[in-house]
Parts: sequence; structure tokens; C-alpha cells
Amino acid sequence: MLIREATSHRDLDEAVLIQREVWNVEDTEVVGRIQLQASRHAGGSVLVAEGPDGTIGGFAYAFPAFVDGKVFWHSDMLAVRPAHRGTGMGQALKWAQREEALARGIRCITWTFDPMQAGNAHLNLELLGATVDEYLGNFYGITTSALHHGLPTDRLLASWDLESPRVQALCRGETPPTLTIHSRVAIPPSWNALVERDPDGARAEQKRVEAELSAAFSRHLIVAGFDKPSSSYLLIEGGSQ
Repeated sequence: MLIREATSHRDLDEAVLIQREVWNVEDTEVVGRIQLQASRHAGGSVLVAEGPDGTIGGFAYAFPAFVDGKVFWHSDMLAVRPAHRGTGMGQALKWAQREEALARGIRCITWTFDPMQAGNAHLNLELLGATVDEYLGNFYGITTSALHHGLPTDRLLASWDLESPRVQALCRGETPPTLTIHSRVAIPPSWNALVERDPDGARAEQKRVEAELSAAFSRHLIVAGFDKPSSSYLLIEGGSQ
């Protein structure tokens, strides 16, 4: 596996095709080659994961962001083709994205993820060391993707401090500093199965998680970890990671 910056229109076209394959959305919800190229030229990044045969199995896309005087990257998309799932490609793309950002003087990357997807929570919080202090209700609206089940696209905003002690330890393959847990918020361990089995119950769970996390954030707690056995977000005092 070779992680590299997209260098051609073909690379960008592959990123477009991967979006369609992974999310199965209508063209109005796909980020096209023109936008990807413009973002790259304006200081963003499009990384691709290439196999030995030259096949591109996944990509990560980030664009420059500027909020409250802070310059950072917002990583808008990370997608891996089904044939490459379980190979570590997604995690490899994120660590390469960190390396690229630091080389360009960027110290923070943000992105959104579905708070109900335990696998994504584990990757973002436990394997990468991101934190969360903001809940975004129905952030993208109702989309055409079957992966979103026709439900509101609630999202958590992950913030990745690229030079925090926790992130640096994880990058080196070391055990990160221990967290002092103040509370937990549980989510269904198998969200997609729950939605298919009980759509109304799933929506009720989505609302419960929103209420519990929003209340925790209002008390200045932040999500800094995810416990797989209990399928729970781990909350700590802000600034104590």
C-alpha cells in the first residue's frame, strides 16, 4: 500500500468513483474533480491509497479552514472501497494526512462522524486520539445514501490536535496517557442492524444520544475515548486529556 498525494486528474476521478461506490449517493451529493482540484491548489489535500497493481483503494480529502482566527484543515471525506476494508487502509490514510498537515504547518484537523456508528467512534477516538465537544444535529440534511437510512444526519465534530501527548503516543504505537473518566454515554453496538429491525426505536436512540451528549458538552465535558465492550463514549473534563 502506497499513500500519496493525488497528482493527476485520474487520481481525482477515482476519488469521485469511490464516493459513489461507498455512499451510493446521487451526483448532487458527490464532490467532483473540479472541487477537489481547486481545494488542493488552495492549500488542501487529497491523499490516495494505491495498491501494488496501481489500483486506488481509498482516499482522504481535506480543505483549508479558518475559524475564530485559527487556521486548520477540515477533513471532509475518508472512504475505502469495500474490497479494501479491514486492511488498515483508513487508519493509514489518516496518519499520512497528519504527517502531510504537519509538514505544511497545520496543527489541527477536524472532521465529522456519525455518533451512532461504534466502529467510527473507536477509530476516531481510540486509534487516532481525536476529541469531541460539539454535537451537530442533522448537519447534512436528509441524504440519498442508503447508509444514512433516511434519518437526520446528526454528527459529532472531531478535533485532532496533531501534537497532543495522546496523539503523539498513538502515532508511535505506544499506550497513551490514562484518561480520568467523568461520565459515559452508551450507543447501540450494532446501529445498522437496529435501524433495519426497529426504525422508530433507532430514531428514539438517536435523540437520546443527542440529548445526553449535548448535556455533557454544556457542562464543559468532552468526549476523549470510546469503550468497545460497553459501546460507550468516555467523557472527561475539558483540557484534562
